[in-house]
Amino acid sequence: QTTLANDRITNDNANVAANPEHWHPEHIPGPKEDVHKNDPSYVAYEKAGIESNEASMEEDEETDAIARAINSVVPHEDDPNTPVTTFRAVFLGTVFGAALCFANVLMSFRSSSVIIPATIITLISYPCGRFMAAVLPTHQFKTGSYVWSLNPGPFNMKEHVIVTLIASAAGGGIPYGLDNLIAQKWKGGQEIAWFEGFSWLVTTQMIGFGFAGILRRFVIWPREMVWPGNFSQLSIFATYWQRDDDVLADNNSTWSISRYKFFWAVAAIMFVWELLPIYIMPIFQAFSIMCFFSSNLQYKNNVSATEGLGFLSLTLDWEFITSTWMTTPFWVACVMLAGQVFWVWILVPLMQFTGSYPGGQKHFGNGNTGTGTYDVNSSAIYDKDGNYASKTKLYNAGTFETNMTYVADLAPFTLTPYFYTSYMMSFFNLSAVLVHIYLWYGRQLARQTRAMFAGEGRQGNDLHNRLMRAYPEVPEWFYAGILAVFLVLTIVVGEKTMFVMPWWSVLLATLITAVFIAPIGIIQSITGQQIGLNVVTEFVIGLILPGKVVTVMCFKSFGYNIMIQAMSLLSDLKLGHYLHIPPWHMLASQLYGTLIQCLLSVSISYWILDSWADRLGKGAWQANGYGIFFNAGGIWGAIGPKAFFTGQSSLIYLGFLAGFIAPIIPWAANKYYPSRWWIYINFPIMSAAYGTWGAGNWSNTFWMTLFVSWLFQFYIFRNSYAWWAKYNYVAGAGMDIGMAVCLIVFAFVSADHPFPVWAGNPDTNNGINLEYYCQGQQYNFDPYAATE
Repeated sequence: QTTLANDRITNDNANVAANPEHWHPEHIPGPKEDVHKNDPSYVAYEKAGIESNEASMEEDEETDAIARAINSVVPHEDDPNTPVTTFRAVFLGTVFGAALCFANVLMSFRSSSVIIPATIITLISYPCGRFMAAVLPTHQFKTGSYVWSLNPGPFNMKEHVIVTLIASAAGGGIPYGLDNLIAQKWKGGQEIAWFEGFSWLVTTQMIGFGFAGILRRFVIWPREMVWPGNFSQLSIFATYWQRDDDVLADNNSTWSISRYKFFWAVAAIMFVWELLPIYIMPIFQAFSIMCFFSSNLQYKNNVSATEGLGFLSLTLDWEFITSTWMTTPFWVACVMLAGQVFWVWILVPLMQFTGSYPGGQKHFGNGNTGTGTYDVNSSAIYDKDGNYASKTKLYNAGTFETNMTYVADLAPFTLTPYFYTSYMMSFFNLSAVLVHIYLWYGRQLARQTRAMFAGEGRQGNDLHNRLMRAYPEVPEWFYAGILAVFLVLTIVVGEKTMFVMPWWSVLLATLITAVFIAPIGIIQSITGQQIGLNVVTEFVIGLILPGKVVTVMCFKSFGYNIMIQAMSLLSDLKLGHYLHIPPWHMLASQLYGTLIQCLLSVSISYWILDSWADRLGKGAWQANGYGIFFNAGGIWGAIGPKAFFTGQSSLIYLGFLAGFIAPIIPWAANKYYPSRWWIYINFPIMSAAYGTWGAGNWSNTFWMTLFVSWLFQFYIFRNSYAWWAKYNYVAGAGMDIGMAVCLIVFAFVSADHPFPVWAGNPDTNNGINLEYYCQGQQYNFDPYAATE
């Protein structure tokens, strides 16, 4: 029987390119029945990994939980002759990408930075594409041997995907290199020419694409690498292009409203709801119940969400929750909460109140002024007496060289226990990622590496891999060429512009990325959670070049951004894999969109710094993200890790050792007591929370994200699968869109027409904390009290 099955696969593969439309899920041989496979917490294929130390690709495509989720929102057949990158697709992608870029760069200066998702472009572009198909001329043009038309026929799904990909690359995120530009120009006062800023962004944004192509066989072609973050986007395309009765024919659904109508209903409801936390009643953004349990000011500060650890803090603002937790597996949310409990709610208080950390019992000043109540959630730097240390005084004006006199007078410097723990957790995370992936996926990585050097093509025999064999692959050498070209250009930029990086530092940052990128890609493709390289990069260069602040910040930005861009392209490649978009079109769309992003991001940020100078740093426009980046430059650059983490503070380096040991425990336990549950003790995920919950960020999301994940990924999945299959991802996308539109509209409305100050809308523009009841403040600013 095994021989017959293997012959069947071989014969099937031989005919894929000729007849891709004939392939259906039933052509895949089914394995033994697995009683766990319909469990939403089940990690597909990792049961095989537990037993054999490698991820297998043997699951029943029609019945396992992951396949059911994917197949509810993706097409099961393909026509390779469908037009893809057409004039109207490029035009719409360019226009909407530019608009999205403007909105997201603007939103990055908010106190809580928000990324407006590219799903909004997916929605808007559909009627626009249909309109262009109705009015554009159908005349054909000939350029050499290539025949093309402004209107090749009805607007189709593949064009729709290309529009979204271009717009997403152009404006779906913030270039990490922009942090350097803002920190040096706004915070540091350096004069940076526009072309210098553009050169820095384009080199740091493009180089990651080279790594992405090389990683395809590790995190795109294997079917178990599902990339949960794509499900919401996939559901939008399904809303427009798939018939509900086709998708849900075997689910016995009693829900009759179409997904299209349901999407817009949810978006409208969320738009109306978001008027409360965004405009009318902002205290809904962060509400700390435990502040009402005591009158002690330090207690209140420690339990608050904006200044403390958020022990029982909630948010009713979807801006902080997002649909991420409607697509992230419930087990991931539970593991991340376990990490939050240990690292933040147990370890930080122990360090703070037992004296085990040198700065723990000092009365730190407020992170902005140097006076006021204890700010445990501060990302600021404090001197030997516990007073706020100005980051601008750490450097000599204009040069960013360390001010040795200032440093010597105030050293040793300290961090709050929360900020210190964030760095320790990141050290732990880096070791844990490498060890976890080596133990559980080492054999698979070795096998795929051998296949790459042997020149073997696309791997995998599932439906989507077979359909994608109809299209030519972008060869590995082409991606390697992208990597080489932009590596050389980055060296030139580092030597000739204000973004100073010695040539050897560019090579070192690239090497660090090469070591971590495959393990990080595997983690993200399975869990939907991204692990960053920002800490390890600034740590390494801070050891080598202490006092060179600009170089430290550039090294961090460059090394981290390679990974970000690689993950972005890989995520989009998986999206194209599910929707059967030719790989060359995917790459071209990403490169084009990224070029637009680099051109516009620099221009828009320069305009904001010039035109909004009086608003930045106040109220809802404090630009905390850029402030944290600037502060990190002081820690790792001006002072350096060797001088900063000395004496008792040097215990932070134990994070590396603990991260190396911890993943071995569940892996070894599985050897002696085999169980599918050991894989859930995932230390990389348990320690990944520092990226979004660390010091300087509000601690208001823990309980609500867990609740949302439990509700949609566990309870509804188990008890109302028909509803879940039809509406879950559509509902998440609708809520994101409703929130995003409301946020954009009222970002401008509130500037000229602010809502009156009242108990639900404290006067934050005049220094009143959003959680004023936790800080001993009144909700309204009293100018007379301030001058007494």
